[in-house]
Amino acid sequence: MTIRTRVGQLISFFFRSLLWSINLMLALYTCLAYWLLYSLQIEHWSAGMVMISIPIVWGLNFVVTCLWLTTRPWRSWLSGLVILLGIFLFGARTFVWHSPTAPQSPGTPIKVFSYNVHQFNEFGVNDTPALNSNKVLPQRMLNYVIRFDAPIKCFQETFTQSNIPDYDLLSRFSQAGYAYNALLHPEEGHKANGDIGVAIFSRFPIVDSGREVFETHNGLVWANIKIGNDTIRIINVHLHSMGIRVGRVLRQNEMKGVQHETRGVLSALRMGFIDRNNEVRRVEEYVRASPYPVIVTGDHNDTPYSVVYERMRRVLPNSFEDAGRGFGFTYNRLPKFIRIDHQFHDPKLSVLNFETINYTTYSDHYPIVGTYLLK
Repeated sequence: MTIRTRVGQLISFFFRSLLWSINLMLALYTCLAYWLLYSLQIEHWSAGMVMISIPIVWGLNFVVTCLWLTTRPWRSWLSGLVILLGIFLFGARTFVWHSPTAPQSPGTPIKVFSYNVHQFNEFGVNDTPALNSNKVLPQRMLNYVIRFDAPIKCFQETFTQSNIPDYDLLSRFSQAGYAYNALLHPEEGHKANGDIGVAIFSRFPIVDSGREVFETHNGLVWANIKIGNDTIRIINVHLHSMGIRVGRVLRQNEMKGVQHETRGVLSALRMGFIDRNNEVRRVEEYVRASPYPVIVTGDHNDTPYSVVYERMRRVLPNSFEDAGRGFGFTYNRLPKFIRIDHQFHDPKLSVLNFETINYTTYSDHYPIVGTYLLK
Protein backbone atom coordinates (compact mmCIF):
# COMPACT_ATOMS: atom_id res chain seq x y z
CA MET A 1 0.00 0.00 0.00
CA THR A 2 1.49 3.31 -1.07
CA ILE A 3 1.71 6.38 1.13
CA ARG A 4 -0.68 8.21 -1.23
CA THR A 5 -3.30 5.48 -0.80
CA ARG A 6 -2.93 5.50 2.98
CA VAL A 7 -3.26 9.29 3.12
CA GLY A 8 -6.36 9.07 0.95
CA GLN A 9 -7.89 6.51 3.31
CA LEU A 10 -7.13 8.67 6.34
CA ILE A 11 -8.74 11.72 4.70
CA SER A 12 -11.79 9.65 3.73
CA PHE A 13 -12.05 8.26 7.28
CA PHE A 14 -11.80 11.77 8.75
CA PHE A 15 -14.61 13.17 6.63
CA ARG A 16 -16.85 10.13 7.23
CA SER A 17 -16.30 10.50 10.98
CA LEU A 18 -17.00 14.23 10.77
CA LEU A 19 -20.20 13.61 8.80
CA TRP A 20 -21.33 10.96 11.29
CA SER A 21 -20.71 13.37 14.20
CA ILE A 22 -22.72 16.06 12.41
CA ASN A 23 -25.41 13.47 11.70
CA LEU A 24 -25.68 12.57 15.39
CA MET A 25 -25.95 16.22 16.47
CA LEU A 26 -28.53 16.91 13.74
CA ALA A 27 -30.64 13.93 14.83
CA LEU A 28 -30.51 15.03 18.47
CA TYR A 29 -31.45 18.61 17.54
CA THR A 30 -34.36 17.37 15.41
CA CYS A 31 -35.67 15.14 18.21
CA LEU A 32 -35.40 18.10 20.61
CA ALA A 33 -37.54 20.20 18.23
CA TYR A 34 -40.09 17.35 18.03
CA TRP A 35 -40.28 17.09 21.81
CA LEU A 36 -40.65 20.85 22.31
CA LEU A 37 -43.52 21.07 19.83
CA TYR A 38 -45.26 17.85 20.81
CA SER A 39 -45.14 18.45 24.57
CA LEU A 40 -45.14 22.26 24.81
CA GLN A 41 -43.25 21.88 28.06
CA ILE A 42 -41.21 25.00 27.26
CA GLU A 43 -42.81 28.02 25.58
CA HIS A 44 -39.84 30.37 25.83
CA TRP A 45 -39.02 32.33 22.68
CA SER A 46 -35.79 30.36 22.26
CA ALA A 47 -37.83 27.13 22.16
CA GLY A 48 -39.99 28.78 19.48
CA MET A 49 -36.88 29.37 17.38
CA VAL A 50 -36.07 25.66 17.58
CA MET A 51 -39.64 24.60 16.72
CA ILE A 52 -40.00 26.67 13.55
CA SER A 53 -36.72 25.21 12.24
CA ILE A 54 -38.32 21.76 11.84
CA PRO A 55 -38.82 22.03 8.04
CA ILE A 56 -35.19 23.15 7.65
CA VAL A 57 -33.79 20.24 9.66
CA TRP A 58 -35.99 17.86 7.67
CA GLY A 59 -34.22 19.07 4.56
CA LEU A 60 -30.80 18.68 6.19
CA ASN A 61 -31.64 15.15 7.35
CA PHE A 62 -32.73 14.29 3.83
CA VAL A 63 -29.41 15.56 2.42
CA VAL A 64 -27.44 13.55 5.00
CA THR A 65 -29.47 10.43 4.20
CA CYS A 66 -28.64 10.80 0.50
CA LEU A 67 -24.94 11.29 1.27
CA TRP A 68 -24.79 8.10 3.33
CA LEU A 69 -26.65 6.14 0.67
CA THR A 70 -23.79 6.88 -1.76
CA THR A 71 -20.97 5.99 0.69
CA ARG A 72 -22.13 3.97 3.71
CA PRO A 73 -25.78 2.96 3.11
CA TRP A 74 -26.20 1.33 6.52
CA ARG A 75 -25.60 4.69 8.21
CA SER A 76 -28.56 6.30 6.44
CA TRP A 77 -30.96 4.68 8.93
CA LEU A 78 -30.57 7.40 11.59
CA SER A 79 -31.72 10.42 9.59
CA GLY A 80 -34.18 8.23 7.73
CA LEU A 81 -35.89 7.26 11.01
CA VAL A 82 -35.85 10.87 12.20
CA ILE A 83 -37.66 11.96 9.02
CA LEU A 84 -40.22 9.16 9.32
CA LEU A 85 -40.87 10.08 12.95
CA GLY A 86 -41.46 13.70 11.92
CA ILE A 87 -43.90 12.65 9.20
CA PHE A 88 -45.78 10.48 11.71
CA LEU A 89 -46.01 13.29 14.27
CA PHE A 90 -46.45 16.37 12.10
CA GLY A 91 -47.17 15.16 8.57
CA ALA A 92 -50.85 16.22 8.64
CA ARG A 93 -49.99 19.84 9.37
CA THR A 94 -47.42 19.85 6.55
CA PHE A 95 -49.08 18.19 3.57
CA VAL A 96 -52.58 16.76 3.08
CA TRP A 97 -54.77 15.85 0.15
CA HIS A 98 -58.51 15.91 0.73
CA SER A 99 -61.27 16.19 -1.84
CA PRO A 100 -64.27 18.48 -1.25
CA THR A 101 -67.05 16.48 0.40
CA ALA A 102 -70.79 16.75 0.00
CA PRO A 103 -72.90 17.16 3.15
CA GLN A 104 -73.70 13.76 4.66
CA SER A 105 -76.51 15.14 6.83
CA PRO A 106 -79.06 17.97 6.60
CA GLY A 107 -77.65 21.39 7.25
CA THR A 108 -76.53 24.71 5.79
CA PRO A 109 -73.09 24.98 4.13
CA ILE A 110 -71.40 28.25 5.13
CA LYS A 111 -68.30 29.72 3.52
CA VAL A 112 -65.88 31.77 5.61
CA PHE A 113 -63.44 33.81 3.53
CA SER A 114 -60.30 35.29 5.12
CA TYR A 115 -57.68 37.54 3.55
CA ASN A 116 -54.87 39.82 4.71
CA VAL A 117 -55.42 42.53 2.10
CA HIS A 118 -52.24 44.48 2.95
CA GLN A 119 -54.18 47.77 2.92
CA PHE A 120 -55.17 46.95 -0.65
CA ASN A 121 -51.56 47.63 -1.62
CA GLU A 122 -51.95 51.18 -2.86
CA PHE A 123 -54.33 52.44 -0.16
CA GLY A 124 -52.95 54.95 2.30
CA VAL A 125 -49.60 55.36 0.58
CA ASN A 126 -49.90 59.14 0.68
CA ASP A 127 -51.72 61.56 2.96
CA THR A 128 -53.58 63.01 -0.02
CA PRO A 129 -57.03 61.77 -1.13
CA ALA A 130 -55.57 60.39 -4.35
CA LEU A 131 -54.26 56.85 -4.00
CA ASN A 132 -51.40 57.20 -6.49
CA SER A 133 -50.88 57.17 -10.23
CA ASN A 134 -51.71 53.45 -10.46
CA LYS A 135 -55.27 52.85 -9.26
CA VAL A 136 -55.87 49.69 -11.26
CA LEU A 137 -54.47 47.14 -8.81
CA PRO A 138 -56.30 48.30 -5.66
CA GLN A 139 -59.54 48.66 -7.61
CA ARG A 140 -59.25 45.12 -8.97
CA MET A 141 -58.42 43.83 -5.52
CA LEU A 142 -61.38 45.55 -3.90
CA ASN A 143 -63.72 44.31 -6.63
CA TYR A 144 -62.39 40.79 -6.12
CA VAL A 145 -62.99 40.63 -2.37
CA ILE A 146 -66.48 42.14 -2.69
CA ARG A 147 -67.57 39.79 -5.48
CA PHE A 148 -66.11 36.61 -4.00
CA ASP A 149 -69.00 34.28 -3.22
CA ALA A 150 -68.97 33.90 0.57
CA PRO A 151 -71.55 35.23 3.06
CA ILE A 152 -68.95 35.82 5.79
CA LYS A 153 -65.71 37.64 5.00
CA CYS A 154 -62.83 38.40 7.34
CA PHE A 155 -59.98 40.77 6.57
CA GLN A 156 -56.74 41.88 8.16
CA GLU A 157 -54.91 45.15 7.44
CA THR A 158 -58.12 46.68 6.10
CA PHE A 159 -58.13 50.25 4.81
CA THR A 160 -60.82 52.56 3.47
CA GLN A 161 -61.16 55.98 1.83
CA SER A 162 -64.69 57.16 2.48
CA ASN A 163 -64.25 60.35 0.42
CA ILE A 164 -63.77 58.31 -2.78
CA PRO A 165 -66.89 56.24 -3.63
CA ASP A 166 -64.95 53.49 -5.43
CA TYR A 167 -62.76 52.97 -2.34
CA ASP A 168 -65.35 53.51 0.38
CA LEU A 169 -65.11 50.01 1.83
CA LEU A 170 -68.09 50.08 4.22
CA SER A 171 -70.42 51.62 1.68
CA ARG A 172 -69.45 49.20 -1.07
CA PHE A 173 -69.85 46.14 1.14
CA SER A 174 -73.23 47.39 2.33
CA GLN A 175 -74.38 47.87 -1.26
CA ALA A 176 -73.18 44.34 -2.07
CA GLY A 177 -75.49 42.87 0.60
CA TYR A 178 -73.14 42.75 3.57
CA ALA A 179 -75.34 44.80 5.88
CA TYR A 180 -73.51 43.80 9.06
CA ASN A 181 -69.92 44.33 10.14
CA ALA A 182 -67.62 44.30 13.15
CA LEU A 183 -64.41 46.35 13.05
CA LEU A 184 -61.27 46.59 15.16
CA HIS A 185 -61.24 50.39 14.71
CA PRO A 186 -64.85 51.37 13.89
CA GLU A 187 -64.00 55.07 14.35
CA GLU A 188 -61.80 54.78 11.22
CA GLY A 189 -64.60 53.46 9.03
CA HIS A 190 -65.79 56.83 7.74
CA LYS A 191 -62.49 58.69 7.49
CA ALA A 192 -60.83 59.86 4.30
CA ASN A 193 -57.89 57.59 5.17
CA GLY A 194 -59.31 55.05 7.59
CA ASP A 195 -57.03 52.34 8.97
CA ILE A 196 -59.68 49.85 10.10
CA GLY A 197 -57.35 46.90 10.70
CA VAL A 198 -59.26 43.66 11.43
CA ALA A 199 -62.81 43.43 10.04
CA ILE A 200 -65.72 41.00 9.68
CA PHE A 201 -68.45 41.51 7.07
CA SER A 202 -71.59 39.36 7.04
CA ARG A 203 -74.78 38.95 5.07
CA PHE A 204 -76.31 37.32 8.14
CA PRO A 205 -77.27 39.37 11.21
CA ILE A 206 -74.53 40.03 13.77
CA VAL A 207 -76.36 39.84 17.11
CA ASP A 208 -73.34 40.69 19.26
CA SER A 209 -69.69 41.54 18.72
CA GLY A 210 -66.54 42.69 20.46
CA ARG A 211 -62.93 43.60 19.82
CA GLU A 212 -59.55 43.75 21.48
CA VAL A 213 -56.61 45.77 20.20
CA PHE A 214 -53.20 44.16 20.73
CA GLU A 215 -51.33 46.97 19.00
CA THR A 216 -52.10 49.46 16.23
CA HIS A 217 -52.90 47.05 13.39
CA ASN A 218 -53.09 43.82 15.35
CA GLY A 219 -55.93 42.48 17.43
CA LEU A 220 -59.05 40.37 17.27
CA VAL A 221 -62.69 40.96 16.39
CA TRP A 222 -65.43 38.51 17.30
CA ALA A 223 -69.01 38.40 16.08
CA ASN A 224 -71.94 36.18 17.02
CA ILE A 225 -73.70 35.62 13.70
CA LYS A 226 -77.27 34.32 13.50
CA ILE A 227 -77.84 31.93 10.59
CA GLY A 228 -81.42 30.71 10.48
CA ASN A 229 -82.26 29.42 13.94
CA ASP A 230 -78.63 28.90 14.90
CA THR A 231 -75.76 31.15 15.94
CA ILE A 232 -72.02 30.76 15.48
CA ARG A 233 -69.11 32.87 16.68
CA ILE A 234 -66.50 34.06 14.19
CA ILE A 235 -63.19 35.24 15.68
CA ASN A 236 -60.97 37.08 13.23
CA VAL A 237 -57.40 37.56 14.44
CA HIS A 238 -54.26 39.35 13.33
CA LEU A 239 -51.39 38.46 15.64
CA HIS A 240 -48.02 40.20 15.93
CA SER A 241 -45.97 40.20 12.72
CA MET A 242 -43.39 37.46 12.19
CA GLY A 243 -40.75 40.05 11.36
CA ILE A 244 -39.26 37.97 8.55
CA ARG A 245 -37.93 40.31 5.87
CA VAL A 246 -35.71 38.01 3.82
CA GLY A 247 -35.83 40.37 0.84
CA ARG A 248 -34.14 43.14 2.81
CA VAL A 249 -31.29 40.80 3.73
CA LEU A 250 -30.81 39.63 0.14
CA ARG A 251 -30.80 43.20 -1.20
CA GLN A 252 -27.77 44.18 0.88
CA ASN A 253 -24.55 44.58 -1.10
CA GLU A 254 -22.17 44.66 1.85
CA MET A 255 -21.65 42.19 4.68
CA LYS A 256 -22.23 44.93 7.25
CA GLY A 257 -25.68 45.54 5.81
CA VAL A 258 -26.45 41.80 5.80
CA GLN A 259 -25.41 41.54 9.46
CA HIS A 260 -27.52 44.55 10.41
CA GLU A 261 -30.65 43.24 8.65
CA THR A 262 -30.12 39.71 10.02
CA ARG A 263 -29.91 41.04 13.58
CA GLY A 264 -33.10 42.97 12.92
CA VAL A 265 -34.89 39.82 11.71
CA LEU A 266 -33.75 37.80 14.74
CA SER A 267 -34.80 40.55 17.12
CA ALA A 268 -38.20 40.83 15.44
CA LEU A 269 -38.63 37.05 15.61
CA ARG A 270 -37.84 37.08 19.32
CA MET A 271 -40.35 39.84 20.09
CA GLY A 272 -42.90 38.19 17.81
CA PHE A 273 -42.71 34.88 19.68
CA ILE A 274 -43.19 36.65 23.00
CA ASP A 275 -46.12 38.82 21.86
CA ARG A 276 -47.95 36.12 19.90
CA ASN A 277 -47.71 33.67 22.79
CA ASN A 278 -49.48 36.23 24.98
CA GLU A 279 -52.02 37.11 22.30
CA VAL A 280 -53.02 33.52 21.55
CA ARG A 281 -54.00 33.07 25.19
CA ARG A 282 -56.48 35.91 24.76
CA VAL A 283 -57.88 34.19 21.68
CA GLU A 284 -58.29 30.97 23.68
CA GLU A 285 -60.29 32.84 26.32
CA TYR A 286 -62.73 34.16 23.71
CA VAL A 287 -63.11 30.63 22.32
CA ARG A 288 -63.82 29.10 25.73
CA ALA A 289 -66.21 31.90 26.69
CA SER A 290 -68.36 31.43 23.61
CA PRO A 291 -71.82 29.89 24.10
CA TYR A 292 -71.86 29.05 20.39
CA PRO A 293 -69.73 26.95 18.02
CA VAL A 294 -66.60 28.88 17.05
CA ILE A 295 -64.53 29.42 13.92
CA VAL A 296 -61.19 31.18 14.39
CA THR A 297 -59.67 32.61 11.24
CA GLY A 298 -57.07 35.15 10.23
CA ASP A 299 -53.40 35.96 9.95
CA HIS A 300 -51.74 34.19 12.88
CA ASN A 301 -48.23 35.06 11.66
CA ASP A 302 -46.95 31.69 12.84
CA THR A 303 -46.21 28.43 11.07
CA PRO A 304 -47.68 25.00 11.93
CA TYR A 305 -44.51 24.31 13.95
CA SER A 306 -45.09 26.96 16.59
CA VAL A 307 -46.49 27.45 20.07
CA VAL A 308 -49.37 29.55 18.69
CA TYR A 309 -50.46 26.88 16.20
CA GLU A 310 -50.08 24.01 18.66
CA ARG A 311 -52.05 25.82 21.38
CA MET A 312 -54.88 26.65 18.97
CA ARG A 313 -54.83 23.11 17.60
CA ARG A 314 -55.38 21.74 21.11
CA VAL A 315 -58.48 23.91 21.48
CA LEU A 316 -59.99 23.51 17.98
CA PRO A 317 -59.23 21.25 14.98
CA ASN A 318 -57.42 22.89 12.08
CA SER A 319 -59.47 23.22 8.90
CA PHE A 320 -56.53 22.78 6.51
CA GLU A 321 -55.57 19.50 8.15
CA ASP A 322 -59.17 18.26 7.95
CA ALA A 323 -60.07 19.34 4.43
CA GLY A 324 -57.16 21.09 2.69
CA ARG A 325 -54.98 20.09 -0.25
CA GLY A 326 -51.24 20.28 -0.83
CA PHE A 327 -48.94 22.32 1.37
CA GLY A 328 -51.32 25.25 1.70
CA PHE A 329 -48.63 27.95 1.69
CA THR A 330 -50.25 31.34 2.34
CA TYR A 331 -47.38 33.86 2.22
CA ASN A 332 -46.79 35.55 -1.12
CA ARG A 333 -43.31 36.93 -0.37
CA LEU A 334 -39.91 35.50 0.51
CA PRO A 335 -39.45 32.96 2.00
CA LYS A 336 -42.87 32.02 0.48
CA PHE A 337 -42.91 28.35 1.55
CA ILE A 338 -44.75 28.98 4.82
CA ARG A 339 -48.36 28.71 5.99
CA ILE A 340 -49.19 31.48 8.47
CA ASP A 341 -52.91 32.12 7.76
CA HIS A 342 -55.16 29.56 9.43
CA GLN A 343 -58.71 28.56 10.23
CA PHE A 344 -59.69 26.48 13.26
CA HIS A 345 -63.22 25.17 13.65
CA ASP A 346 -65.48 23.82 16.35
CA PRO A 347 -65.87 20.01 16.12
CA LYS A 348 -69.65 20.61 15.96
CA LEU A 349 -69.11 22.26 12.57
CA SER A 350 -68.02 19.74 9.95
CA VAL A 351 -65.57 21.20 7.45
CA LEU A 352 -66.54 20.24 3.90
CA ASN A 353 -63.73 21.98 2.04
CA PHE A 354 -60.73 24.22 2.68
CA GLU A 355 -58.86 26.08 -0.03
CA THR A 356 -55.81 28.30 -0.24
CA ILE A 357 -56.41 30.53 -3.26
CA ASN A 358 -52.77 30.74 -4.35
CA TYR A 359 -53.53 32.11 -7.80
CA THR A 360 -54.79 35.39 -6.30
CA THR A 361 -51.62 37.46 -5.94
CA TYR A 362 -52.91 40.94 -5.14
CA SER A 363 -51.50 40.94 -1.59
CA ASP A 364 -48.48 39.58 0.26
CA HIS A 365 -50.83 36.84 1.52
CA TYR A 366 -53.11 34.43 -0.29
CA PRO A 367 -56.80 34.24 0.65
CA ILE A 368 -58.11 31.18 2.47
CA VAL A 369 -61.71 29.94 2.51
CA GLY A 370 -63.35 27.17 4.51
CA THR A 371 -66.79 25.67 3.92
CA TYR A 372 -68.55 24.40 7.04
CA LEU A 373 -71.79 22.52 7.62
CA LEU A 374 -74.07 24.18 10.13
CA LYS A 375 -76.46 21.46 11.25
